[in-house]
Amino acid sequence: MKTLATVLLVLFSALPAFASFEEIEMGIPAMAMGGTGVVLPGLEGSMWNPASVATMDRASVTVSGKMPYSNFDFTTAGIDGGAPLTENWKLAGSARWFGGELYNEQILAVTVAGKLSRDFSFGLQPVIARVDIEDGVSSYGSAVAFSVNTGFRVTMYDRWAFAASVKNPFESRIGNSEEYMHRQMDAGIAYEPATDLVTAFALSRDFRGTRVRVGGALPLGPLTVYAGAMSGPAVFTGGFSAVVEGIRASYSVQTHPELNLSHAIGVTYAF
Repeated sequence: MKTLATVLLVLFSALPAFASFEEIEMGIPAMAMGGTGVVLPGLEGSMWNPASVATMDRASVTVSGKMPYSNFDFTTAGIDGGAPLTENWKLAGSARWFGGELYNEQILAVTVAGKLSRDFSFGLQPVIARVDIEDGVSSYGSAVAFSVNTGFRVTMYDRWAFAASVKNPFESRIGNSEEYMHRQMDAGIAYEPATDLVTAFALSRDFRGTRVRVGGALPLGPLTVYAGAMSGPAVFTGGFSAVVEGIRASYSVQTHPELNLSHAIGVTYAF
């Protein structure tokens, strides 16, 4: 573990700062827990860490959307669906759409994840990204790029989990300008002393620098309450999930030092 921590610190310090197609992860509980999705299990963590999909035990689908700073023009919509292929291997697909008539981004991703051992999961996620830019009368054009995300998750002593993921490690570019697509590295650890009672801590490194993320989940019968915080800038998060007849509805809210609140909602159904 000491060697692994040293390697991660080196990678965090060496990771270049690039931007484009950022913050498309979704996963409402993870957003409400300070963005600690890299270490959380399940389908909703697929765009945070592809290895999360390996923890699925049955087919499910999630529809979600978020509105940063209460501004409808920045709305991102998403859908995730997945199912077990075998006892150890799972397959999932994800789609994201952001923007309006003048500028929009679309992302399609396929995730293949599996348990290489009882405690170690690995995931690989090919991604196709497309951007369209118009001036209101004619189109400036569109561009498509291909990238890959990958990650792993390790369960320790049945109550601890350690995970890490890398988005776009091969530095894919898009368009004639060859702008780098979003590149990011996340690593985190979670402790679950009781079912669904979770405390999580994560570090995230991208073009904005290194950010600290913390969060927790408290189950209260059919209701689970979330809270968290993150740096860069310093913001607080919160939310809840409610399960009714197999359908889970989730909501998250995030503060900002100067801008309006950001809201996100999602609905998950397990077959």
